[in-house]
Parts: sequence; C-alpha cells; structure tokens
Amino acid sequence: MFFDEAAFCADELIVVCEAFATQNTDFVTDTDDSYNPETQPRKVPTQLVYASSQDTMDKLFYRYYKNFAKRMIAGDRDYFVCDMICDVAIQVYMNGKPYKALLTRDKVEAALKSNASKARREYFNVPERDGGVNQIVKWGTVRRNERKYLPQLYWDKQYKYVIAFDPARTMDNSIVSVMRIYNDPENGMCGDIINCVNMVDLANAKKYKMDSNRQIDELRDIILHYNGQNPDYEYIDTLMVDQGAGGGGTSTYADGLLNNWTDKSGTEHRGFIDANHELYEGYDARYPDAVDKLRLISPRKFRSVMFEELIELMNLGVIHFPLEYNGGDYVQVTDGVDKTTGQEILKTHELSLEEQTIWVNIDLMKNEITSMQKTTNSENTTVTYALPPDRIHKMHDDRAYTLVLLAHRLYELRRKDKVRQSAVETMTAPPICISNIDF
Repeated sequence: MFFDEAAFCADELIVVCEAFATQNTDFVTDTDDSYNPETQPRKVPTQLVYASSQDTMDKLFYRYYKNFAKRMIAGDRDYFVCDMICDVAIQVYMNGKPYKALLTRDKVEAALKSNASKARREYFNVPERDGGVNQIVKWGTVRRNERKYLPQLYWDKQYKYVIAFDPARTMDNSIVSVMRIYNDPENGMCGDIINCVNMVDLANAKKYKMDSNRQIDELRDIILHYNGQNPDYEYIDTLMVDQGAGGGGTSTYADGLLNNWTDKSGTEHRGFIDANHELYEGYDARYPDAVDKLRLISPRKFRSVMFEELIELMNLGVIHFPLEYNGGDYVQVTDGVDKTTGQEILKTHELSLEEQTIWVNIDLMKNEITSMQKTTNSENTTVTYALPPDRIHKMHDDRAYTLVLLAHRLYELRRKDKVRQSAVETMTAPPICISNIDF
C-alpha cells in the first residue's frame, strides 16, 4: 500500500487505509484433511510505503518518520527510512558516473529566497515547528482550513468580494488581498482567500513599490475584475484600507478614491467614501456619487481586537485557503462527476503566470500569519501581536495584516447574521396567551 504525499494526507485517512494491510498474506486454509499449510510457498508480506516531503511536526507522517527511523537504527529489519534531500536530485550519478541533474541548485536557492520555510520542507525535509503557546495560528489550523480550489482572478456571480489594502511606498510591502464571501448552510458566512497581490515596481532595480498614483490605478483594476460588467460595485462588499500609523492611507489613498474615474475603455465609474469616518463627515454632500463601501481601519485602535477575531474565525474553520502550491505549471481540477461510477472527473488546468504569482503570495500569507505571536508586557496591561524578534528583520507581516482586515469584515457579517437570526426567531415565536390555573 503506497501513500503518496503522505505528510499532506489527513491522519484519519492513513489510519483507516492501514487497516487493510493488517491481514497475514500467508494465511491459507483448505477443507482437505491432508492439507499442510507448511508446504505452501510463502507470499510477499503486505508492505506500507509512505513517501512525501515534510509538513509539520504534529502530522502522523512525521511521527512515523521519527519512530520508524529509531526502529531501523535499533536493527529492526521490518522498518526502513530513507531521507533524500535535494542534493540527491542535483548531483546525479548513473552506474557511478555523473548524469544529467533532475533539479538545479538555482531553483532551490530561488525557493529559499521566496519562502524559506516552505523550501526547507520541500527540498531539505525539515518539518515546520509550531511556535509554542504564543503562536496565534498553528500550522495544523491552516492545514485544516485548506480547500481544493484555485486562485480566482475575476468576478463570479455566486459570491461577493471583500478587498483589503495595506499600502506602503518604500519600507514594507504594499499588499492587496481578496476574499470571496458566501453563506454556507452549515457554517453560516464563510470566506475564501482567492487573491494576494504585491504592488512592486518591476522596473525598479531596488524593487520599490509603485508610486501611489499607479497603486490606486492597480487597485481600481482589481475592483473592476471582481465586479464584472455590473453596476458600480454591486458585487464588492467592502474595500478595507489600512489607515496607517501616520494616516498615510487617508491622505494619499482614501482622498484619491473620492472622485469619479475613467477606466481604460473610457467608462466612467463612481468613487469610494467612508461616510462614517470622522474625517469625512459631511463629505457625502461634496462627493454625491461616491459609494459608501470604503472602510478606513486604524491599526492603533483595532489591531488587537482584529487579531482576536481572526483567531476565533480560524478556529471555527470559516476562513479557507487554497492548498499549498507545488510550484508546477499544471494542476488537476475537478470537472464534474461521472454518472456511472460516481467518481470525480479530473482535467488538467494550465496555470497562468498571474495565478502562479497569486498562489505563491497566498502561501507567504500563511507563513506570515503562522509566524505571528502574542506577547504581553510585564504588568499584563498591554497585548501585542507581532513577529518574534528572530524573524522581524527576515520577513514581512503585510500579507498577514490584510488577512486580519478581511477577517474583521467577515466577523462583522457573521455578527450581523446572528443578530438577524435572533430577531427572526423572536418574531416567529408564538405568543404565550394561556396560563394554567389550579383550582
């Protein structure tokens, strides 16, 4: 029995399938009194093979890897563990002579620069270790919330979309993330992370971000992609913008979104306004066409609350991610169900460069959010959510923060839905008009 990519299989699936290999293949019986099972040739015993790169230390695959290695080292010939890192595929030999490499060193180094933790798992078999009690989101939680879907680039009438924007110009990344929201019959309002874009100026040698004007243009294009050919912002639930510690999100970006604008095809579109924000009180009269779907979020006021909301939603399993990207150009997707066999019909989908980039950024988002830790000061009066000191200069947290913004909006929608359901239940409850009188 062969388990491919065993580290990414559900532990329950492995345990259930292993039960089919418990029977002794040498067990044979016969109704003939003269039958002697000792004279029968022995059969090859059932073997269990687990092949995979590493994932996290809490997965069954890693526990097997560790325990089976101990049994093999102790001399138990029923167990064999082979740990092949990327060097085996880079320095290839055939019959003792150098052979064409299956993998190049450049690809490994590029993967280490892009997502070091993932590259260590894939190419060096180093499992992820959760960050202890202070880690706000465990890798196991992320894996449970992964679903089999592709990044989505354009509008789909089945969903509405929440867009989160954490702008920056020089030091940090400027990230736009998109979540599609829908009402699940069992879990209520849920959200799928479907896009994550880093607004880097590719023409700049130092990889600075785009200037604010081009960032606004790019943001508007993303908004149009998820609204489709529909009236302005019909399918856009909310545009969440980080106000910034110095208010840069307000002066540069929120102000720039107030006016109507014209897209590349010459069609005019309405602007955005946060009519409930103190800075824009009365501005709805100045900008009557602006749609009140912009929300400016102050990190000083709401950061801790929003992180707590994200933790709750992740534990509930209502925020979903696509499965981890394997780095390939093609992926198998479901194309209906075979009516005769009841099995899924798979077809090969060629990933565009944009889809691949989005998928990589979503994986980086997972890595960032699982690196965030919760700390308190010595007086237990202040709670901080940030990267640990050993990672603060090695990675960013902007993708994680856009995820926090998206979770904040989903939390609001779920709260409104609960209030609405409670109101309906109260209204539909029959009045109690009869009392029992005991004479």
